[in-house]
Amino acid sequence: MDQMEQLHERLLGDLRRYAASRRKDIERGAETRELAGLLVEKYGYGLARALELYGDVAGVRVPDLYAQVNQVVLEIDPQAEAHRARRWDARPAGLDLPAARE
Repeated sequence: MDQMEQLHERLLGDLRRYAASRRKDIERGAETRELAGLLVEKYGYGLARALELYGDVAGVRVPDLYAQVNQVVLEIDPQAEAHRARRWDARPAGLDLPAARE
């Protein structure tokens, strides 16, 4: 396994660990699937972009991590595509948080 494959596997493993922590937060009622999916998506897209930048600097082709990110997001939030569309349609997009407890 070359360095690029090792980096890809390490990043994918990191993404899966992050997704597992979000799943635990869903299970304990701390996050909705929608929020957890969004957090995993943004984190994963950052990892995928970093891999692309590494490939540019090193002058090598890199595996596409975006498709794997999308797959992991759908495991967290099966309605992620609909939720993403709703966020894009909302201007400005925001969070609908419950009132603060006193």
